[in-house]
Amino acid sequence: MHKRFGALLGILLLCASCQKFAEGRQMFRDILTLRDQVAAEFHETVGNVNVSNGQRVTITFIDSPLSAAGSAAKQQRADAVAAFVISHYKHPVSSVVTNFVSKTGPVSVGDSYVGRPATKP
Repeated sequence: MHKRFGALLGILLLCASCQKFAEGRQMFRDILTLRDQVAAEFHETVGNVNVSNGQRVTITFIDSPLSAAGSAAKQQRADAVAAFVISHYKHPVSSVVTNFVSKTGPVSVGDSYVGRPATKP
């Protein structure tokens, strides 16, 4: 009796872990797809796409031409990136942070901007 219960419990735990693994793998694919879509949309190299707390997305552009631009141009791009991410990412998004990173030797230096997409009426 105890062996059957233990075996049944083991099978249920294995099924649950397989489901979580499949969900994680799908989310990883969605992030890679988003990275490729952002790179294609903005014609720049996207180094990283991170999702924190399940809803905060961070996009990092590497050696962007905007790295040397002013804050207004960077904020405008961050707003456009946020609007793009919200409309193309398959999961809910609470905020989108855009980083502009210039690689100078072994250390990367950059700026971060929180996107403020236009609200729909």
